[in-house]
Amino acid sequence: MSEHGQRLDVGSLLTIDVESELRKLTQAQLQGPWQLPAELVRQALRAGALRVEVELGRNQLRVRAEGGEGISPEVLRELAALLDGSRPTERRHRALSTLERLGALALLGLVGLDPSALQILTPASVGNRQPMRLEWRRGQAARLERLEAPGPRDAQIVVRGAKLDRARAKEWLANVARHAPVPILVDGRPLLRASEVGFEGAICVVQYDLELAGSSAPCTFAIPREGDIARIFLLQDGLLSAHMSVPDAPCFEAALETSSLPDLGPGAGAARLREAATPHLEAITAAAVEHIIGMCRDGASLATADRSRLTQILLSCARRSREHARTIARLPLFRGIEPDGRERWCDLLSLRQSVHEDYGERQLTALFPDQNPADFVAERRVYILDESERALLGELLELGFRQPRRRVEGRRSLARSLRELPRALRGLDLAAALRPGGRLVPETELDAGERGLLIQLRAAMEGCEVAFCTGSGPVRRVGSGPDKLLMPRGSAQVQAAILAVTRDPSWVYPALLALLDGSEFPTRARRRWRIDSWRA
Repeated sequence: MSEHGQRLDVGSLLTIDVESELRKLTQAQLQGPWQLPAELVRQALRAGALRVEVELGRNQLRVRAEGGEGISPEVLRELAALLDGSRPTERRHRALSTLERLGALALLGLVGLDPSALQILTPASVGNRQPMRLEWRRGQAARLERLEAPGPRDAQIVVRGAKLDRARAKEWLANVARHAPVPILVDGRPLLRASEVGFEGAICVVQYDLELAGSSAPCTFAIPREGDIARIFLLQDGLLSAHMSVPDAPCFEAALETSSLPDLGPGAGAARLREAATPHLEAITAAAVEHIIGMCRDGASLATADRSRLTQILLSCARRSREHARTIARLPLFRGIEPDGRERWCDLLSLRQSVHEDYGERQLTALFPDQNPADFVAERRVYILDESERALLGELLELGFRQPRRRVEGRRSLARSLRELPRALRGLDLAAALRPGGRLVPETELDAGERGLLIQLRAAMEGCEVAFCTGSGPVRRVGSGPDKLLMPRGSAQVQAAILAVTRDPSWVYPALLALLDGSEFPTRARRRWRIDSWRA
């Protein structure tokens, strides 16, 4: 198998120099010798091993597989013929072709590395009634013999004299064995730490047997706590061989075993694996969504942050898929606080009924998760929604958000107002502040760019009403904090902010800094800006 995923025609390689053709085949199959231990582990997993141990010595490589079928007698016979330099060239060529047809590419790689000695032990099994041993030394004929029962319990391959970069071999094996179905030990220790196995930091991990193309394909699903892209890791016999992203799909990760897919022989290249998996992307995505829906139906044991994450994923899915939208609309995804203080989880239909008209705008009363509901007077149900949930709901239902009236005490309010008066006046254009503003523009009259800026600003501005108004004057700030931000539609500064945020939503922070004239930049926006800048 070439590095481009094209099957090699072994017959075209057959010349008088068999060793030369073996080296060519090995170089086409492997990027370098450091990949060989991983391929031997893959072969053991294909045979059904329950545990694999690898020893990477200075001049020796040993791979021992517990359980499984071991190596078949036919493979051992053909390998012995290939190793025996005294055999006729035609017989060795036939052995080379047969080993490739049987998928013994890892053993061909062993021969191509030109080791000084090789020993293979295989136990008795269903397909091999007697244990067998193959021994070979450079310059000598290979010796294949049947052993007396009970013989060795485990299959074992020992290679001597092959030059291997041990550190690189271990690193490569760790990269491709993250989703291996059985334990793998290297030099007596687990290859991967517990946190490195499978999907690190996932909300949940679950295994399915998917029915794909009339056959059962093992698949492990995970819901990551971060990210927006759906990724599928394609495994061949338990080890990673390729990966691919799923366009226009909610965020999930999956490790799919491809060995049961039709028309995929051992050693298929990455391009061929992606080609074989592509027709099944819709079925894999549907299974992932069904799993998330099942979790949210019974989400009492979920942490608040995890439940919010699943809500974001399902809202994104509802926007993309009408097939799942009806089911998602009836899931208890949204935390609400009733006026009497009782907490209630509501579905999307109930949330939609809570939307009210305010000066011609569709509004939903909501707080951020870090705001204390006891600090506000709730005249109707108040929803607890973070920035991402607000952005998705705003786009899905075309609504805005406002917080309930803050609960304040008379004396404290007067004292606080006196303390904040200098800060409220500092940096403000008094004439602009006193000049009457234009008419508020209902959100239904805004275009897509204006509505997008509004959603982004509301997510960044804690406790601030943000709205568009008519006119072309400067942006008006009302109160400290500020409490209200009015943006004239005709303002050149506002139009520049719309253009910047439409091109790249992350520009909401510089745009907000310009709209506020560099003063009173909100703590929430500053924190988010730092996090996004650090990630970038």
